[in-house]
Amino acid sequence: MSNRLICICNFIDEKEIIKLLEQGAGSVKDIQQLTRAGTSCGKCLSVIDDLVESSDKEKPKEQQGKLNFGL
Repeated sequence: MSNRLICICNFIDEKEIIKLLEQGAGSVKDIQQLTRAGTSCGKCLSVIDDLVESSDKEKPKEQQGKLNFGL
């Protein structure tokens, strides 16, 4: 993985975004709120979206369990 600068306006690099995704950020909106990346000119939003989507594919999915309605 390279450490390319993703958001030029706010100086946010790829490693910082990936670290936040590993810590639980799960959307572009989360990344924007945590870093301000993508909130100025918006040119980096597609790259942030790609990183979020890639991270989401790598996370293990929780197995669906039976819902308990307390009946």
